[in-house]
Amino acid sequence: MLAALAAAVLAAGALVAALPARAAWLEPDPSYREAQITLRLALRDTAGRANDPGALDSLGVALLRLGRQADAEKVFRCVLALAPHDMAAAAALGKLALFRDRPAEAESLLAVAGRDDPGVVYDLMCARLRRGEYAAAAELATAAGAEGRGALLARLAEDGPYAVSGDAAETQLLWTRVSPVPLVRVRLNGVPVLMALDTGTGDLLVSQMYARRCNVAPVGGQSLAFWDGTRVAVRGAVVKRLDLGGLRVERVPAGILPLHKWSLEVNPQAEEVAGVIGLNLLRRFTPTLDFARRRLELRRPGADPGAGRDAARVPFEIWGESELTVYGTLAGGRRMAMVVATGLPGAGVGAPEEVMDEIGVRPSNLSRLVKSAGAFVQGRPWYEVSVPSVVVGPLVRDRVRGWSGALDSGELWRHGVRRDAILAGEFFRGRRVTLDWERHELVVEEGE
Repeated sequence: MLAALAAAVLAAGALVAALPARAAWLEPDPSYREAQITLRLALRDTAGRANDPGALDSLGVALLRLGRQADAEKVFRCVLALAPHDMAAAAALGKLALFRDRPAEAESLLAVAGRDDPGVVYDLMCARLRRGEYAAAAELATAAGAEGRGALLARLAEDGPYAVSGDAAETQLLWTRVSPVPLVRVRLNGVPVLMALDTGTGDLLVSQMYARRCNVAPVGGQSLAFWDGTRVAVRGAVVKRLDLGGLRVERVPAGILPLHKWSLEVNPQAEEVAGVIGLNLLRRFTPTLDFARRRLELRRPGADPGAGRDAARVPFEIWGESELTVYGTLAGGRRMAMVVATGLPGAGVGAPEEVMDEIGVRPSNLSRLVKSAGAFVQGRPWYEVSVPSVVVGPLVRDRVRGWSGALDSGELWRHGVRRDAILAGEFFRGRRVTLDWERHELVVEEGE
């Protein structure tokens, strides 16, 4: 997909070589500045070449990388009008359809884009997963760099996941803890356990200890799962049943990993946390995370969120397989894409160090001496900071506690589009958040 961009990137090389190795204070990091230079060169090179698909592809990719999606879409639509089988344009438009949660459209476009680029194959696999086409997704696992998921996806194709039963139209689960992460009591294969609520991961995560205790058997090999701003190694598994109040979900896809040290950090001197409930399970309902009343509400799919007229509505996208993404600003800076992860421990926002440098935020000497949960997830500590302001749509919060380093630098360009930060649970403190899947909006009400 990026072949058409290679010439522009090489032309930018001389300019980029002069940039410092790390992010400069109050300036974007070198990779972002390189993307800006590439866009300027692409704009220059397309002057007088409005009918050249190759030049337009380079411009569209450069726009897309910087998050200028509306402009990029216009360019790629022009390309397809000129060259209906242009693979770069089809791949980019397929990615945009995936972001907007239109998996059927995404699959149709990505099928035209070829199988030479692993990123395109990964997007196609994600589109098929969202459509429940597990056998077709399993065929792409190796080419998409997810070979370890093949056996699990094949099992899901045979049995069908997420069978919801129970007479209740709605159920409520009180949180046993709201900070540093929301915790609820559920039944894992019939055993009462505590689990965290995190919109920032996909499948259910289960600790090794509780997998043995609750008879959760591994299926197939290992793969990487996105959680707390990084990729962690998990062993695929299927939970026979998960009881959530008056509702039961059977055949729940899961990943098994060690969570003992993380549990000691998020629920110290108390019962061990058995795992994490992620977005893929919450998507089987119309969920409300009520940070004011400390409870999780689950309604049947398609249920009216029942929000008042004063509720704020924040549009969201879904990147990759299940990464809930919104747009906002940190400390009054540029517009940024942020993944919503309610389970990021004890903070309202997290970002790599280079992004914190860009907005003028650095940890104090004291905070550098304090351990964080990040040491148990990413293998290195995060450092506590205070972000002057966080704005997401109509929602504003000042002096927000954050973690510098809580999003891996490798995640900035993971999807070929810049993503800068994590929006975490502390930002929603005292608020009630409903995920409206039909309108693709976070419906946020202030707590009573």
